[in-house]
Amino acid sequence: MGRRTIQVPEGACHKEITYLLCEVYFKMNELEGAWMLHKAMGGSGQRRLTLVSPDEMGYTGAGLFKSWGGKGCLYVMPIQHRLDMSPLPYTAREFEAMPKARCVSCSKHVPLQLLSLHVETCTKPELDEIHSDYNDDVDEGAILQQSNLGSTDSMERPSCSQVPDVKTTCPICQEWISSDIVEIHASICGERVCNETEESQAHPTESISDVIRVLHERVDNTAIFSICVTREDMLERGMKQWQRQKKASPKNPLRVTFLGETGIDNGALRKEFLTEMVTGIQSRFFVGGDNGKTPKYSMTDMDKHHFKTVGEILAVSIAQGGPPPNFFMDWCYNYMSTGELDQEAITEMAVTDPELIDLIQEIRAADNTSLMECTDRILSCGYTGPVSIEKREDILRSIVLYSTVRLLPMLQQICSGMKLYGLLSLVQKEKDICRQLFVLGSFSKVDADFLVKSLSPVFSEKGTMRRQRECRVVNFLQDFIQDMEDEEDGINTVLPESASEDEGDKEVLINVGKFCQWLTGQAHIPLSHADREGFSITIEFDHDCQVRFGTHSICYPIVNACSCSVTFPVAHLTTQEEFRRVIAQAITYGYDFGRS
Repeated sequence: MGRRTIQVPEGACHKEITYLLCEVYFKMNELEGAWMLHKAMGGSGQRRLTLVSPDEMGYTGAGLFKSWGGKGCLYVMPIQHRLDMSPLPYTAREFEAMPKARCVSCSKHVPLQLLSLHVETCTKPELDEIHSDYNDDVDEGAILQQSNLGSTDSMERPSCSQVPDVKTTCPICQEWISSDIVEIHASICGERVCNETEESQAHPTESISDVIRVLHERVDNTAIFSICVTREDMLERGMKQWQRQKKASPKNPLRVTFLGETGIDNGALRKEFLTEMVTGIQSRFFVGGDNGKTPKYSMTDMDKHHFKTVGEILAVSIAQGGPPPNFFMDWCYNYMSTGELDQEAITEMAVTDPELIDLIQEIRAADNTSLMECTDRILSCGYTGPVSIEKREDILRSIVLYSTVRLLPMLQQICSGMKLYGLLSLVQKEKDICRQLFVLGSFSKVDADFLVKSLSPVFSEKGTMRRQRECRVVNFLQDFIQDMEDEEDGINTVLPESASEDEGDKEVLINVGKFCQWLTGQAHIPLSHADREGFSITIEFDHDCQVRFGTHSICYPIVNACSCSVTFPVAHLTTQEEFRRVIAQAITYGYDFGRS
């Protein structure tokens, strides 16, 4: 399977080491945990391998460091399976992070580390082979007529070595083709384009799941778009790093690293980053209320191309597992999907700027004297008629149109960013289907029912004391989730009792969405039907923390957001009050990826 370098934290347990190995060697998923580690004293593995004995808890980071010191190689040996050792295709996930280069002979993109080996075995297709391929699809008589033009029937066809290597661009696919067969290629190429068009029409986009699938397939896996940020000021730092885009671009898969944390992004970090970014974008670049939001009027942000970056982030969020930006007003989405502003559909509800809202209220309550005091503000909105009570409705209409028309450049810049993955063209083509991704009311928030149904506890054998304790913990968890939802305004304000003044009186608002984000990295219900059906949170139980750590007063749950699992320390969760206190402290001070 090849040699790989893996960083194993000293505090890693057997499950974490297995996860790291399976992330690098995807074929190890077939072993189902039946493997052992071996080492060789020199000889690059050619000498006899000796077993690296696991500890009582399996392989641990401390045990591996003690037995091998991080020097040399360790070898993975299956116990009862036989791995498939056939060469991987260049599109396999193992080559995902490697830089790619195009082979000039076969035009395939090959990992740079393997290109020299590929060149030795790669052969350029011979012209005779190309002719024979076309003979299968094109009428033989037509080919003979083209190739024997100006010659007798008995004249032999010139060999490949006699044909000058002159190439011409195909007018359909724009590829370089030998001049003597470009006409034949063009005819077949045209048929292929027609077939592809018919195939795309045969499988139309009919649901949000189809939209998500199409966008996901358009992600370019030839490079990795890496973002490294801290959790402090994540929105501004994330926007700055996003715009930098030196080695890759947002069209590639997004990989997120939180500086100072040991988490490895396998999806959960990306989802949490996109969740925080979309939430920050909604509050920083949009204004509005319960009826939806519009872009904030800011020429400064427009000059810095922030709104284009916003459009790119929204496209990546939809395509790569983030939350949908379903906070736009209807008129904003209609403009993005049609490119035209429907003035008749614009009402006072579309005004979101606080100053303009106050101006409208003043005009409605004004008399002739007080209305004249608003003249300067009225004229600045583009109204050119007489300022009088009789023209009140015309004045208000001008203010409403002014409040929306001035936002069109911001929406245009957002649309420019949404061209990523072809999202904008898809929105314009499937206007009604994509509406639910951008407008309020289509996707509900994570609630207690959805979260409780997603719980998948791994219980001990029936009739045992362990099973009784585990059921009690699950009941505590269900009550905790439902009580959060039943609190006033759907928010439960929790401050751990043990928080000291040195740590600051950090008040954390914990609701169902925040709790789901702590467990899985995302605070939204999955967009596609398949993802919703497969969404599950595995609950495991730790009964032996006293044996491993000796006498201690408290343990916290261990969350693996990438695999959507959580392990509860049963011995420290004996009452509902104790469960609430431990969970509150864990969420408040354990939101980072890693062990503190």
